[in-house]
Amino acid sequence: MNIHAVRRWHGLVGVGAVVFLLYLLLSGLIINHGDALKLDQKEVSSPWLMRWYGMHVANPTQGYRMGGSYFVWDENRWVLGDRLLSGNSGQPVGAIEIGGRNYVATATALYVYQPDGRLINKIEGRSLPANPILALGRLGNNIAMQTPSVVFVSANGQVWIRAATPTGTILASLQELPAEVEHRSADILAPSISLQRIFLDIHSGRIFGRYAFLLLDLVSLVLLILGVSGFWLYWKLR
Repeated sequence: MNIHAVRRWHGLVGVGAVVFLLYLLLSGLIINHGDALKLDQKEVSSPWLMRWYGMHVANPTQGYRMGGSYFVWDENRWVLGDRLLSGNSGQPVGAIEIGGRNYVATATALYVYQPDGRLINKIEGRSLPANPILALGRLGNNIAMQTPSVVFVSANGQVWIRAATPTGTILASLQELPAEVEHRSADILAPSISLQRIFLDIHSGRIFGRYAFLLLDLVSLVLLILGVSGFWLYWKLR
């Protein structure tokens, strides 16, 4: 084997390997100090990064008006005003505000929230007068619930009676969101990823695609060959 050819090849490949080693060194150093840097507590929600990860980026354009706020949602995440609501699940079919309380209905449950967004009660199953719930609205000062057969009314969401005359029932309807509300809601609903996961993916190469780790495996093999060739050169030139 020509020792000069091996030295030339070893040097050229070694220069490229240095870049890879610096990449691993920097990302590994950050990961090792992840607790001190609190990487698991820092979230990134940049839209382009979420799309890169294949995560859905919310873009709400409609919602229900509830008092002075708007209720919007994306999949199973609900937002009232500037608060992300908890304890919810499902596709809303209506939302209203009566007597200082906020009511949100899905086909199978009625959620009751305080103005600050705290969940007070979840009414479902046999506690409902009927199901599925088709729509939610108001009849006078009462909550009105539209079901397939009849409209039920309640003063507090606990005790329901059939509406004697459903005429006058105002069902909640979707409204176009003002631009400011649309942008604020999109920010709140935006998915996020912790910096810790991002740096782990950078270190492993998975951030560059599903099969990018194979490239890192190949580079690792090249480093192994460099090590062997370096030892061989040392042995020949000593």
